[in-house]
Amino acid sequence: MASLANLYIPTAAEAPSPEYQDQDDLRHRPLPGGKMRDSLFWEMIMPDEKLGFQAYLYLAGTGQAGFNFVVWGEDQEPYVLDLGHGEVADSMDFDNFSLSGLSLTQPDLRKTAVLKYESDNLKLEYNFTAIHDAFSYRQNPTGLPEWFALNRFEQTGRVTGFLEFGDRRIEWDRIGHRDHSWGTRKWGVPHHWKWLIAYTPNGRHIVNAWIYIAKGEMGVAGYVVKDGEVVPIDTIKHHASYDDDMGQRQVEAAITDTRGGVTHLQMERFGLVRLPTNDKMDTMIMEAACTATIDGHAAAGQFETHWPKSYVNYLASLNKKS
Repeated sequence: MASLANLYIPTAAEAPSPEYQDQDDLRHRPLPGGKMRDSLFWEMIMPDEKLGFQAYLYLAGTGQAGFNFVVWGEDQEPYVLDLGHGEVADSMDFDNFSLSGLSLTQPDLRKTAVLKYESDNLKLEYNFTAIHDAFSYRQNPTGLPEWFALNRFEQTGRVTGFLEFGDRRIEWDRIGHRDHSWGTRKWGVPHHWKWLIAYTPNGRHIVNAWIYIAKGEMGVAGYVVKDGEVVPIDTIKHHASYDDDMGQRQVEAAITDTRGGVTHLQMERFGLVRLPTNDKMDTMIMEAACTATIDGHAAAGQFETHWPKSYVNYLASLNKKS
């Protein structure tokens, strides 16, 4: 896509300071006696291939690290679900990181990243070039709740490279997305969240929205690309539908930004994968690969939900009885 090569979208000038530096694209160290955790994420949704892809990497202050690589589609089970874990040296950082077949370099912090991975099940090269500056959820009017992270940035970009599994090889020259958060996460505080990312093939229309319920209150964060700029989200009105087992199927949202503009998002699932986190709160994360529209423009997107697994099971049991 030649039209993507020089696409770069400025951030809205009135957005509050994100309170991070280029070095925040690297590893964060705990204070003496404290804890720290970095979480990095990359994704791409491919409706024409009926595929979703994501990779997740975490690194604790102790050096303990782990990852998942997931490729999923219309089948009930994912095509690939690779998990890895281990311990890395204290000197290792995200500009030159490796673990169990995964390698990550970041030639230009907050702008480019090269993620590679090879196993018996999967081989890929994900070359990311940002099309807008990293956006921190601290730039939203209500900021970032402390239970989620010390800070978190989201960034959409152009991705080249390839994905190879089974007898399929997909060459990439598409839009994808990444995020990076740091700080210890208190998984038991939120009751539910929806995380939405959607983008048109040319990258000119983008929605990144997070809706959460915690401590009895609802909050939102994220941004829209509007009129060639990245503008923080102010409020979101939305409605979602679910299968009997609470797998998310569809969502519609009217998103009001801090300039008063309204962006309309529709997402429809074509693939779903469930990813229990094995934390002590028994959290269930479900990822839906979706077709989407942003203000009527055809798009691709990912619709993530967070639930306590016991609550999902309870609702599913009620649906079976009804």
